[in-house]
Amino acid sequence: MLPEERRLSILNAAKEMFAIKGYHETSISDIIKRADIARGTFYLYFKDKREIFDALFDHLLQRINESLQRVVLSSDQKPPLDQISDNLGRVFKLAMDDPEIAHILFRHAPGLDSITDQKIELFYSKIASLIESALSLGVQMGLVRPGNLTLLSIYMMGGVKEIMDMVTRPQGNMPPLAQLIKELLDFNLHGLATDAAKQ
Repeated sequence: MLPEERRLSILNAAKEMFAIKGYHETSISDIIKRADIARGTFYLYFKDKREIFDALFDHLLQRINESLQRVVLSSDQKPPLDQISDNLGRVFKLAMDDPEIAHILFRHAPGLDSITDQKIELFYSKIASLIESALSLGVQMGLVRPGNLTLLSIYMMGGVKEIMDMVTRPQGNMPPLAQLIKELLDFNLHGLATDAAKQ
């Protein structure tokens, strides 16, 4: 096995164990048993389990960052709502295709230490900023009512985060992805009230 393949094998074994047992309960012995390697081989690639966790976590944040695109108002771009829907679709698909790593983000990374918490905070700040930018564009187009867009973007991000956590659970009973995204967008654009209730 090539060195990069071996490293990836160790990372995948660690990812599975962290998702099953949690970071603190997972030992290096658990990881090397799952990866089917000798202890010495483990230390050729990683100095400890924290280094593995950081590699997994940083890679996830990078993949999510790369999947998010700023909404642009331009004649050569899709309508803004479609761009937002595409962003949501890419992020949800990433989480659903790799539920173990999503489980680590939502369940095990928060509270691990101040460095990890800072990374999470910066990550969510970036997402909130993208949502706020999309809302601002919506206001300019007359599609979104004016309001405290910073507060609304944080609120919307929280809802997306919780639903992402739910769809990556084994027992998650969620509708198809396209329907899920439509429901999210409909709620955030129109709320719960019927037209009759708004009169």
